[in-house]
Amino acid sequence: MTTPRKTLGLRRSPKADERKATIKLAAIKAFSTRGYEQTTLDELATAAGVSKALLYWHWKNKGALLTELVDECMVQYENLLARAVASDAPYAEKLMRLFSDALDLLERNTELNQLVHFCSLHSSHKTEERFSEQVEQHYREIVRLLRALLREGIDSGHFRDSLDPAALAQAALCLVEGHIYLSILGAAPPLRKMVDQLQLLLLPHPI
Repeated sequence: MTTPRKTLGLRRSPKADERKATIKLAAIKAFSTRGYEQTTLDELATAAGVSKALLYWHWKNKGALLTELVDECMVQYENLLARAVASDAPYAEKLMRLFSDALDLLERNTELNQLVHFCSLHSSHKTEERFSEQVEQHYREIVRLLRALLREGIDSGHFRDSLDPAALAQAALCLVEGHIYLSILGAAPPLRKMVDQLQLLLLPHPI
């Protein structure tokens, strides 16, 4: 994961945060359309409307920028699952909330999700570009959280006790990654329709 730059005790201004967010959006667009290898920092600076020096203020290189984007994307899903696991709400209720929140997040992060998918396949000898290993670490954490959530469903009698939570967790991850891959090809079914079908399968009263 990336290490934040020291600011000598100075508080960042909202304008600085806005510029950084603008750079990230430009990077997502450029990396998704042109490719990581083909995109230069000069092109990123131009697309974001900032100086190249400002890019180097926030990130030491292009790899550090993409590393931060990957973490930013995946941590959102990890936090979503962690909240569901920690929730004391009735199981069906928190599962419905998880479906709803995950759907919103997946739709909001469409381009970033696709970028992370590409990163999972990226191979490089450079230490600052170990994106596939980085994504794999996040996948392991997501599967761990899914397994815990599914185990609770089995223990509470919501699911049959013959089900394997580890296998189901892997299947859930594959389902999401498969949809992201199909969306890259332009052949994905509507995400909301897919989620509705899952709710019909898993929940007694779908949203």
